[in-house]
Amino acid sequence: MKNLLLLVSITVGIFFPYGHKFTFLIRYFLMALLFFSFLDIKIDKNIVSIKHFIILVSLIAASFISYFVIYPFDKLLAQTAFITAIAPTAIAAPVIISLKKGKVEFTLFSLVLTNIVVTVILPFILPLIINSGSDITFNDILLPVLITFTTPLILARLVKAASVSLWKKLIDLKDGSFYILVVNVYLATSGASYYIRNNLTSDLSLVYHIGLVTAFICVFLFTLGWFIGGKEYASEASQALGQKNNSYTIWLAITFMNPVSVLGPVFYVLFQNTYISLNLYYHSRKSIPSD
Repeated sequence: MKNLLLLVSITVGIFFPYGHKFTFLIRYFLMALLFFSFLDIKIDKNIVSIKHFIILVSLIAASFISYFVIYPFDKLLAQTAFITAIAPTAIAAPVIISLKKGKVEFTLFSLVLTNIVVTVILPFILPLIINSGSDITFNDILLPVLITFTTPLILARLVKAASVSLWKKLIDLKDGSFYILVVNVYLATSGASYYIRNNLTSDLSLVYHIGLVTAFICVFLFTLGWFIGGKEYASEASQALGQKNNSYTIWLAITFMNPVSVLGPVFYVLFQNTYISLNLYYHSRKSIPSD
């Protein structure tokens, strides 16, 4: 049902792009999602593995390879591929692993590691990737990114320290934060749809190519993660590398890049949730004992 809601939000955003006026809210909704995610984060040092750092390096390498391979053919498509691939591990990735009875701590550490590292390096990289003669600098990106990521983290820690009862009540509401993601996806799709309708009517083939490239990135990263994880952490590593924090890159694309770039993360939402739905269905069928 939740995956269906994401599909509905994308569809509504395409055909009824009235949310384009409110895309500035994406950042604040992302902060709310991060706040709920940070409420009960616990990291056990014993779970840290070299595989986590291979996942991190693979994520960054895939982003640059996508960019440099596509750049000679289409600059905007290359930028879109980069911002799509660079997204860190999704907030919901540990939840999916828990549904599959996997090792949640493994995916949780990837969530923390990739989100922190990507947050630190993007202000250095994004001005070079955009590279469009704009006046965007390292400092323009660093402060908004740091505020967006660290404010929810600090607030979550303060709530736990100040009131355990309030902290527990907020954790009980954590599942409801999914609907914030639904709203974010609608706003992002609306912004992209509005831009396409008004500025990209002569080159709709770009939308098709973005969808094709995004689908390839999605399949490649889930598959690569499976191999990185090996027998012990195949599912966990696949989820950590393939399931992405698209709200984060949606905000970055809306704020700092050509509006059409947001289509990459939006398409990725659709593809990754289609994969996850099928994967969970297969897992549930496999778990049912045969007669």
